[in-house]
Amino acid sequence: MAYEIVKVHTEPYNSEHESDITKVKLANYEELSVADVVDNIDEGSAYYFTAKNGRKPEVESVHPTGRDPYIRTKANDVTSDNLLSLDRF
Repeated sequence: MAYEIVKVHTEPYNSEHESDITKVKLANYEELSVADVVDNIDEGSAYYFTAKNGRKPEVESVHPTGRDPYIRTKANDVTSDNLLSLDRF
């Protein structure tokens, strides 16, 4: 099943780094921690969001050495459709 992310929460609030996303809000109003989303993606769940251009970029988990895992948009040919383009909460 695929889950749509509609808002993100970053710390600090106005961060410009996807690695600073701490929580997401889904279309069904559920709030999840990034750790939960990472676990779900790693177990086979799919996450995406709807960008302003109508595209639906997929979200992936990232596991950097020596840092906590985080989520980001899978690379594509559009630089403006990333998770940080979503509204904050």
